[in-house]
Amino acid sequence: MSHIVRPLVVALVATIGDYIWFEYGVRHTTTAGIVHGAALLLAVGVVLGHAAGALARGSLGGIVAGVAGALAFYAVAGTLGYLGGLIAAWAFMWIVLAAINAWLRQGVGRVGEWIARGVVAAVASGAAFYFVSGIWTEHAPAGGRNYVWHLVAWTLAWAPGLWALTFSKWGNGATGQ
Repeated sequence: MSHIVRPLVVALVATIGDYIWFEYGVRHTTTAGIVHGAALLLAVGVVLGHAAGALARGSLGGIVAGVAGALAFYAVAGTLGYLGGLIAAWAFMWIVLAAINAWLRQGVGRVGEWIARGVVAAVASGAAFYFVSGIWTEHAPAGGRNYVWHLVAWTLAWAPGLWALTFSKWGNGATGQ
């Protein structure tokens, strides 16, 4: 799976999630958020697991990261507000994903490296996420949604973080390419 296909896979799952939330009128509840986080990050785990040659462990790790990220959001949103909670949970999620990616690649002991990758992923992907965040607020006049734009926007939002975690060599010799 190439560095171009990986973000597309995650973006497709995110876009399907948007479709379900919007078109089926899913209410934003803690349970719905946790389920959504687990499903979405399962796709991220598949991508990371595939890149590391550890698909099953990557899938499990993705679910763990999704649940952890959602729980982090709900834990801090009351104090930090929706946007503050979203930013904090997004950053936390990338650090968790970096730790999982290091585990998949047998690099957990190189804490400085995977934390640095997680921080780069959080900042770069966070900036891209902010750049495309209008996908939830800027809709067509008739209230319709452009899911092709959602796919493009999600691809742009996820790509920098996934690249930060999968480019270059890790301890087991995997290149992530």
